[in-house]
Amino acid sequence: MYHLRDEFPIVREYVYLNHAAISPTPTFALFEAFRYLYEVSQHGSLHVNKVEEGDFANLRKKMATFINAEPGEVSFVPNTSFGANMVIHGLNLGKGDVVLSDSLEFPSTVYPLYKLAQRGVNVKLVRAPPEELEDRLVEEIGEGVKLVSVSHVSFNTGVTLNAKRIAEACRKVGALLLLDVIQSAGALKLDVKEMGADFVVAGGYKWMMSPQGSGFLYVRKGLVPDPPLYGWKSSSTYMEFNAEKFSIEEGPRRFEIGTIDVAANLAMASVAERLTPLRDEVERRVRELSGHAIDVAEDYGLEVITPKDRRAGIVVVKVDQPRKVAEELLARRIVVSPRGEGIRISTHFYNTEDEVDKALVAISQVRGRAR
Repeated sequence: MYHLRDEFPIVREYVYLNHAAISPTPTFALFEAFRYLYEVSQHGSLHVNKVEEGDFANLRKKMATFINAEPGEVSFVPNTSFGANMVIHGLNLGKGDVVLSDSLEFPSTVYPLYKLAQRGVNVKLVRAPPEELEDRLVEEIGEGVKLVSVSHVSFNTGVTLNAKRIAEACRKVGALLLLDVIQSAGALKLDVKEMGADFVVAGGYKWMMSPQGSGFLYVRKGLVPDPPLYGWKSSSTYMEFNAEKFSIEEGPRRFEIGTIDVAANLAMASVAERLTPLRDEVERRVRELSGHAIDVAEDYGLEVITPKDRRAGIVVVKVDQPRKVAEELLARRIVVSPRGEGIRISTHFYNTEDEVDKALVAISQVRGRAR
């Protein structure tokens, strides 16, 4: 697996520990996107039709295998927000229904809920420290809760939720679970059947290491048969181009509504295909590196916000003026992100312990000057 490091030219210029923001695209995925664009430049619609054969059956199969779903349960979406909105506004929730999330969420999984509040849906946000968040969420999943919308891995604390436990709590009261996996897909091995989530959504540009504009939405078979938005591809007879004839598409295309970013999603599917046989190994390596980051940070006397026993690939180290610290690290060619009260280090499988060490040495050196 380590030989794949050669697919990331960025390592020759930076210590890149910012995959929770945007991942550099590996060359094999870049070339997959370029190959498509080149063929379109040479053959136009003839090549487009070839790639779209069977409603992107080949791409759906690759993504479905990657998350242990059925190809008919996988749609391509331009980003997490689009997919989340398709689900949230496709459930026909109304006055008196309760939707549950938490105050540590990235806005993609929360802001669409506020639109529901305009028609009387009760939006409840759990407020809890990272190490207590999962327990508090489970406690709040009671009668009246129709939807729980949360992130599998928190963008600003790194805490990983036990999706299966939350899904089981949802089933007991007839609630559905929408899981944002943008911070876990590509870093952790995802099995949607094992997790029990009803909906899973992610953009592809973080741990999936794919271009912006790529993304996938898993909808468990039988749910949201009538999506909240229609477009020309929403119809089962869309190739007839008949404005007077419409019947809703029953397959995953019903959520795509229009033309997808084919090149970006070809790249994402190629990443999924390459990582599928390596998923266990990738997860083990990602957790090794994040565990190493926590150990080294503590050795330097740094306070770590991320609970070690609930980590994935994100580690947040508390510092004063995190934005200034991040700028000083960038001056040393070390790329991290300021998030919340600290510096977010997000290591992927191709990173090394030496790169993690360099980042934490730099943080320990500059944190005092940043006050």
